[in-house]
Amino acid sequence: MKKNKILILSIGLLLFMTSCEKFVEDYYKDPNGIDYTVAEQEMTAVMLSNQFFHKADGLRMAMMWMNQATGIARQYESLDNWNNANGKDFNGPWSQVYLTMTHADYLMKLAEEENNITLRGIGKLYKAWAGGEAASLWGDVPFSQLNSFDEYPDPVYDTQEQVFNQVQDLLDEAIVDLSSNVGILNTDRDIYFGGSTYNWIKIAHGLKARFYLHSKDYDLALQEALQGPSSVYDDLYAKFDSNDDTPYGKWNPTKFFDLVRGGDMDASEAFANNDIFGDRYNSKTNDFRQSYNYAGDNLNMSSGSDRAGKFFGDMPMVTYGEMLLIATEATLRDATNSNRIDDALNYYNTYRALLTSGAYSGGYGTGNFQDYDAADFDAGGIENQDNIDPVKAFFREIFEERYVFFIGDYESFIDFSRSFNDPMVPQYMKLHYETDSNSPNFGNPLYSGQPLRFIYPQNERDANDNFPGMIDINTPLYN
Repeated sequence: MKKNKILILSIGLLLFMTSCEKFVEDYYKDPNGIDYTVAEQEMTAVMLSNQFFHKADGLRMAMMWMNQATGIARQYESLDNWNNANGKDFNGPWSQVYLTMTHADYLMKLAEEENNITLRGIGKLYKAWAGGEAASLWGDVPFSQLNSFDEYPDPVYDTQEQVFNQVQDLLDEAIVDLSSNVGILNTDRDIYFGGSTYNWIKIAHGLKARFYLHSKDYDLALQEALQGPSSVYDDLYAKFDSNDDTPYGKWNPTKFFDLVRGGDMDASEAFANNDIFGDRYNSKTNDFRQSYNYAGDNLNMSSGSDRAGKFFGDMPMVTYGEMLLIATEATLRDATNSNRIDDALNYYNTYRALLTSGAYSGGYGTGNFQDYDAADFDAGGIENQDNIDPVKAFFREIFEERYVFFIGDYESFIDFSRSFNDPMVPQYMKLHYETDSNSPNFGNPLYSGQPLRFIYPQNERDANDNFPGMIDINTPLYN
C-alpha cells in the first residue's frame, strides 16, 4: 500500500511538473535568440549585427591607424601604435562579422521554410557583404564551410581570392532572389528601405562594385558601380538614434564609446583633422567637411536643429558617392583608354557637384567644388604643382578624396592596404609623423612599419584546428 501511494504520488508529481513545463515553456525562450524567431525578425537582427560590426571597435582601431583619430589614454594610447595590437584586440570585430554571417545563414534557412525567396535574397546579400569585408580586412578566412558544424567543426580558411569569388556568386544569387517577386520584405522590419527590393538590388550591385575594386577587377567594378545606388536617395546609412533622450543601446557606437570611455580617443593629433583639408585647398576646391567630421580636437558627435556630426547618429555604409568614386578610379586604371583622364573626370565632376550641393556634409555647408578639367592634372596644373605624371596626379587626388569621404569607414583602411606599393598611387597621406617642430624627431615616423591588415583573433587561434597561424600586421594583405 505504501508502495502504491508512493507510486501514485510520483505519477501525480510528474504530471504536475509536466503540465507546469507546458504552461511556462515559451517563457524560457528568448524571443531575440537565434533558436526562436521568424524570418522577418531575423532580417532585422542581421541588419543590426552588420552595422554594429562596421561602426564599432574594429573601426576605431582602423581610424587611429589611418591617422583619422588619436589614441590618448589607457588601452587606446597603446593601440594608437598598431605594433602593439595583438589577437585579443580583434576578438570583438571577428565575432561581430561572423555573427552577421551566422544570422544571415539562419535567415536564409527560415526564408526557405516560408518560401519567401525575396527575403532569402537579403540573407544572401548580408552573408556576402560580411564575408567580403572579412576577406578585405583579414585575407584568408573561413567561408565555404561556415555554419556546418556537424560536418565541419573546424572550417578551413579559404583564400582571399576564393572568398571574393564566392561573394560575387552569392551576390548574383541575391539579385536573382530579390527580383523573383516570390515573397515580400516586411516594411517595418526593413529598417533601411521599408521593403523596397528596387533599393536592395542596387545595394547588391554596389557591393559587387566594392569587392571587385578590392580584388582589382576594375572593368567589372565599373560595370557594377553603374548599376549601384544612382542618387543620394538610394544610399544606405547605418541607423543610430542618438537623441539625448533615447536609450544608450540606440546610440552611435562611437558616441556611446565616448560616453563611457571619454578621453581614451580623440582627434587631437589626427592628420585628417589637422592637415588634409588645408592641403586640398585650391582655386577650384574649398572643402567644408572638416566641421562635419571633427569638432575641435574631437570627432564630431554633436547635433543641432538642421545638422548632425558624422559620429552623432546615422552613418553612410553604401552610397551613390562611393559608386562615383569607384567609377572614377576604375576608369582611370584602364591603360588601354587613351582618353581615360577625360572619361574619369565625367564621373568625378558628377561627384564634386554632389559635394557642392551639400551631400555627405551632415548639413554643415555646401562648399565649393568646381569641375576639374584635364589641364588641372598636367604638369604645373592646380592639382600637379610637383610636375608628376598626370595620371598619377589624378590618382593622388582620388585617394585623397576617398581618404576624406571614408572617415568613419573601413574603406580608408582597405584603400591604404590595397594600394600599398602600388606604382600608380603615390603616398597620399602621412601616417603618424612627429609634428612638434621643436622635437629632434620632427618629420620622422613615430611608429615602425605600416598597418596593412587586421590580425587574426586569439579566440579563433584557440578554437579552430585549421587556424593558419598568426600573421604580423605589417605583412601586406594585397599583392
